[in-house]
Amino acid sequence: MNNNIISNPKTPVPETKEMNDCDYLNDVLECEKNLSNNLAIAMNEASHDALYQEIFQIFSDCKTSVRELFNLMFQKGWYSLEKAEAQKINQKYNEISQKLNQLP
Repeated sequence: MNNNIISNPKTPVPETKEMNDCDYLNDVLECEKNLSNNLAIAMNEASHDALYQEIFQIFSDCKTSVRELFNLMFQKGWYSLEKAEAQKINQKYNEISQKLNQLP
């Protein structure tokens, strides 16, 4: 097993042509991510404050749903993470720091 992978034991699902629980959650997660991206654009382009506030509330609920879906999938072992190496973290930190220092 790869020591850089963080995951839980996979909850078994049927291996059939039909969608299983993991497939459904993946599909819903992808839809929610796309919806939140589109809502972010709508917030940027809202011309009325009340409309902005309404879209913002929907956006916030959507992001909460995305987080809950991710947590459920991670808990069931259907979503894994890869540990970042300290060297890569430091490299990225240095890149961002350099860009920030170049700002006026």
